[in-house]
Amino acid sequence: MLLAGCLWCLVPVAMGQFPDFSGGEEEGEAEMAEPEVEAPPPMVVPSDLMEVRLTPRTEGTADRFARIFSVDLRDIEEKQSEILAALEYLPVFPEVLQRDLFGYHSGSDRKRTKWVQVDLGEVVEPDAVVLFPATVTSETETISGYGFPRRFRIDISEDPTFADYKYETIVDHRSDDEFQPKQTPFFQEMTGFRGRYVRVTALTLWTPTGGSSKDEVFALGELMVLKGERNIAATRPVTAMDTLPESLNQQWARRYLTDSRTPLGIPQDVRESPSHGYRCETREKVTERWVQIDLEESLPVSEIRLIPALPSLVPDPGVQFPARFRVEISDSPDMRQADAIVKFPGGQPARPENNPVILSDVSGYGRYVRLTVERPSPGPMAFALAEMQVFSDDENVALGKTVTAEETAKAEGWAPEFLVDGFSSRSGLISYGEYLTGLANRGRLMGEWRSLDRKRLDLVDGTLAKIVRWAAGGTGGVFLFIILALARGRSRRQQDIEALRQQIASDLHDDIGSNLSSIALLAELGWSEVDEPEIAREEFEEIKKTADKTVESMRDIVWLIRPGEETWKQLLARFRETAAKLLKAHVYQFDARGHLPDEKLPLDFKRDFFLIYKEVLNNIVRHAEARRVNIEFETRRGRLMLRVTDDGKGFNNLDQNFQEGNGLRNLRRRAQAIGASLKVRSASGEGTSVTLTASMP
Repeated sequence: MLLAGCLWCLVPVAMGQFPDFSGGEEEGEAEMAEPEVEAPPPMVVPSDLMEVRLTPRTEGTADRFARIFSVDLRDIEEKQSEILAALEYLPVFPEVLQRDLFGYHSGSDRKRTKWVQVDLGEVVEPDAVVLFPATVTSETETISGYGFPRRFRIDISEDPTFADYKYETIVDHRSDDEFQPKQTPFFQEMTGFRGRYVRVTALTLWTPTGGSSKDEVFALGELMVLKGERNIAATRPVTAMDTLPESLNQQWARRYLTDSRTPLGIPQDVRESPSHGYRCETREKVTERWVQIDLEESLPVSEIRLIPALPSLVPDPGVQFPARFRVEISDSPDMRQADAIVKFPGGQPARPENNPVILSDVSGYGRYVRLTVERPSPGPMAFALAEMQVFSDDENVALGKTVTAEETAKAEGWAPEFLVDGFSSRSGLISYGEYLTGLANRGRLMGEWRSLDRKRLDLVDGTLAKIVRWAAGGTGGVFLFIILALARGRSRRQQDIEALRQQIASDLHDDIGSNLSSIALLAELGWSEVDEPEIAREEFEEIKKTADKTVESMRDIVWLIRPGEETWKQLLARFRETAAKLLKAHVYQFDARGHLPDEKLPLDFKRDFFLIYKEVLNNIVRHAEARRVNIEFETRRGRLMLRVTDDGKGFNNLDQNFQEGNGLRNLRRRAQAIGASLKVRSASGEGTSVTLTASMP
């Protein structure tokens, strides 16, 4: 089983079952849809989706020329430098790990004004409210900001119905900032507001690129209500106008809106951690091991936070969050007359990844807090934690206190005292308020930097154009004209190179990174099933399959960017090799006709053309149930044609109720990017034909 989130189960359906052409950087997962259930819109990356990293452009001759003649350009560059300096001291957006729970998603009700609300359990005066955009992950892509409305209102009331204007409006927000990073949380401080229920109303709904009005959705990754250091909305009940049925997709649910799991993970700053945390590992057959903190005095305990240990981007099977544990508090170090604060059986909570596990609304009183990790039967045990925070009211009373443990792994960076040193495995820990304020400021500054960068590029071009016009009329103008024209061309090429670098980084992160995470998590499961040989064998078999897929993905990426691998003949050879590899179980024919030019292929054309071809073959293998496949490649009169035909079960895309899924839309998006036309013809029981035609680049 693959642990990556299944995005393709959210694809719109046609009448009957059909294979979905799941586009993306690599092979996607597709599910057969049920016609009686209306699915939400496909996950299409919005056109204004911004990267969460700033990459200053390499300076070229054009920039140096323009700077000499433009004071405004120098002012813009100075402001950009100031922003980059300020960002060094603000929390950073983390790399998003695979998440299996996305948050809240609205349902199919056509009513446009949709809302969702949380019951805080009692009337309170909060300090702040925070909305986290949903980050949706699949095997092929990560979308931040999915379903987040541009305009929304947040209200608070003591009446759950919010009737007769018995509520106060905290904020009526509208965002027109196209440069705002989509991971940025909306953070709103408030004073003087009082109530039990907090409601978020989407005044405008989110529509995916290329979608229609019926595709509009409202989604949130998490809703937090802060009071001091605590999120008082954690685990509180949620109601909504409508919601996506869990039977359709279990990654969306109302309760996930307050599960304390966010795409941004652990609240931490830019200080580098000197330690990894506490780790226990034993090969002896045991049923439990414990670690405990001496608070030095008896105190009331209101909340406990467990910070998972993540010393590297790729999870280590030997550094795993405990799946089955209990927490107790007592005035005695041996836990006599202990209060059992909480007990989690195996499998609960869900794997926290880079999120803290928050035990809220606990009620205990004592000096010693013990966490005991359990096994259902005797066997080896290994678990780790970066930090354990114990809150009495709003203060972490465990910080810097004495820690004892029944057993400790002897390894660099791991020790009992590191369980309360104020650091995660990578960075310094801070409060949610400080963290979220810092991220909001980072998002604002990044948006300002990008806006300035657009003005900077326009100003460079405009200044050079003026210089060219001025110089062309004077002595030596021809030579200066040539120099400046070359400088402008070089500047634009640098932009293209930077765009390619970003694309390669995205491919490596979304594809290779996703697979490596799956391998590590599967290895973790196999490690935990050492007493179940059959289950462990299945897990490690899945590891082998995922590793093979990762190697193949890396080969494709390296081939796409390798110098010298850019001619038509080499592309055609790669097409033949890919067909031989993927269609082993099929009878296939590959026909190539026409003259292949010796010119090199543009890298972006080569990439999209190859990925379209490979995805079509992948979907035949996965879904078509075909016996024969015919591949035709033809070049004639400056145009090329690629046609792939199979005799599989097909799907009726001529039916008037048919809606293209995410895969077909992604194929069309790639085709459009290279100026090609894509035609898909299919009928139930009569196979499928995919034809791509384009001008020779």
